[in-house]
This record gives sequence, C-alpha cells and structure tokens, in this order.
Amino acid sequence: MIANLLPKFDLTLKIIDLNNVPLVAGTSHVKWHLPSSTSAEHRGRTNKSPIREHKVTWDYVKDLPVRLTIDKNNNLTECLVHFEVVQDFHNIGTKGERVTLGSLSLNLAEYVEECEMGADGEEGVVRRYLMQESKINSTIKVGICMRQVDGERNFVAPPLKTAAVFGGIAGIMAGEQGEQDDLHMPVLNKSRDHGDMQDMYRRALAASWAAQAAPSHTHPPPLE
Repeated sequence: MIANLLPKFDLTLKIIDLNNVPLVAGTSHVKWHLPSSTSAEHRGRTNKSPIREHKVTWDYVKDLPVRLTIDKNNNLTECLVHFEVVQDFHNIGTKGERVTLGSLSLNLAEYVEECEMGADGEEGVVRRYLMQESKINSTIKVGICMRQVDGERNFVAPPLKTAAVFGGIAGIMAGEQGEQDDLHMPVLNKSRDHGDMQDMYRRALAASWAAQAAPSHTHPPPLE
C-alpha cells in the first residue's frame, strides 16, 4: 500500500504515575519508544521525579503522529510502544546507580476503536498495568488515545485486551476498577536510614535475579 494511504493517527501518550515503589527515596523516570520506528519523534523519556510515599508522579503527555499498516485481510497490524521504568539511587559520596524496575509493551492498534468510541470527550484509554520483567508489584498508569486523521479507513482494528493488576503479595488478580484498586505499600518508619533501605533493596533484587538464573538442584521426593 502507498505510504500516504496508510492509516495515520494522532497518538496522545500519557505516562501518569507508578505506585508500590519499594523505596521511599531517590528518583525514577520512564523511557519509551516505538520499536518499529527509527524516527526521533517516536522515542522519549519523562523527567526524573522523586519517590514520595512509595509513589512517583510524572503526568507526562506527548502528542505525535503514527502510521499503522494493514495486512491482506484488512486488519490493522501490530504496532508496539515499549516502556522501561528506571529507578535512580543517589548515595552521598558514591556514584549514582540505576536499576530497571520493569518494562511494559502495549499494542497501539488495540486502542484505535476504543478511542473512536469515546463520545464524551474522554481522551482514550487510561489504565494501570502490572509491569513485565519485574521483581516487584509496582503498577504503572498509562493513557493512550489513537485518533485517525488521514489515510485508509477500511480496516479492522484488533480488540483491546483486558488489563489485570497483581493484587499484592497474596497474588490476587483484580480487573481494572479505577483508583480504588491502587495497591499501597505499608508506610515505613521515616526515621529509618534511607541508605540502609536502598542497600537492602538492591541486595534483595540481586539475590532474586541470581536465584532465577541459577539451575535448580532440588528434586521432588519419591512417591510412596
């Protein structure tokens, strides 16, 4: 299909906040990009925002044009947007460190119909997502709106998958029910040394990664 005929959309991308952050100090930011594009406008990052009461707020908004392709069956093809959440550690007298808390990949094609159906002025779909490739239960709140402005309109958009969040340590799965479903970390004693908390958290992360990388040498007991 000629490039000018490909469906063109105005994408409004919102990166709102992150909750359940295990630390009470430091900063965090989000890097995002469209893997299918090499254009500079299809990548960016939020500001570094402080962690306060186990939460980080960015309220980042980006508007950009995106073209999607159509397959031979007139279906919109996948167009991913990838997010990487990074936590920054700043200890006095030492070089700053960064830890990737997790990532998230969403298919922009799934948001086309949802945005088109919004007749009350709502800007697309705003949801809270459990991060992928993560050792913690932090959830990131993202908003996506895809409004078509040009190109072929005879296509079928894929349905939007149901979002689910991981309900705390007990592992309860809960659907999106608004802000009342936000998970909260227990409030820590503010007099506790922040440096010790950071060291403990990094050691716990390192131990968790090492345990997953090491082969298991345990075997189930023999059946009686």
